[in-house]
Amino acid sequence: MSVVLAASLWGTGGVLGTLLAQRDGIPPASIAMWRMLIAGLALSAWLLARRALALRALDRPMAIRILATGSLTAVFEVLYFTGIALAGVGLATLVAIGSAPVWVALWDWWRRGDRPAGRRVLALVLAVAGLVTLLGSSLSVADGAALGVLIALVTGATFAGVTVVNREPVPGLGAARLTALSFAAGGVLLVPVALVLGWGAPSGAASWGLATALGIASTALAYVLYLGGLRTVPPFVATIVSMLEPLVAAILAAIVFSERLGWTGIAGGLALGAAIVLLRPQRDEPESIH
Repeated sequence: MSVVLAASLWGTGGVLGTLLAQRDGIPPASIAMWRMLIAGLALSAWLLARRALALRALDRPMAIRILATGSLTAVFEVLYFTGIALAGVGLATLVAIGSAPVWVALWDWWRRGDRPAGRRVLALVLAVAGLVTLLGSSLSVADGAALGVLIALVTGATFAGVTVVNREPVPGLGAARLTALSFAAGGVLLVPVALVLGWGAPSGAASWGLATALGIASTALAYVLYLGGLRTVPPFVATIVSMLEPLVAAILAAIVFSERLGWTGIAGGLALGAAIVLLRPQRDEPESIH
């Protein structure tokens, strides 16, 4: 359930980011930077208020996990927006999110000799088909589509990396603490990137309100739920469930921006829902087949 909630919260990020860009003309790299900085700093402040941060208690495994998660997430954010700029929203989202479970499966097969159960493979096929149907009307071939698709594939691999790295928790490093410190670090790493690719900042109370909602709800809370959910949900399953993000984004876009969802969008949403139903835990089902 926590992974489903995380994907749903991620779906609000597209609407909030679009509203922020429309109001102040903030470039994508700066939006990625602000969402990570706000997420990391807000969550760190909350943990400090609860006296649950304790930076001095960090050991080497904790520091490595924090830096790995923060760096991979920062790279994911920049690559995702770059892929969108080159290949368009629909195609870049389809390739990036749709490829993530495949990257996880390939990693597990190469490193662990595992392959996902047949029911989970069927869920992946259903989810990708639903994603294609949902995003079909927004798929277009831009001038830089080939390079954009390649970047989107690397984006999917990066998100898979975040998922696989956090497959096993580090003792003493909870999901909230990990998210707070890794996103603060990732946001700092994105400052020079934003300076090079396009700098911008919210102006006015309304814009800062949007940025705060993007950082706290769509990012901090979402990743706390996702990283916490990885303790009980296999990475392959988690990346399939994350495909709910564009469905939630499409529904919100239809409400906020009056975009037409259409029957194809509804059919895609139903296929994604069916995939999630297939992923429900079954008694005595192993995580993978050797």
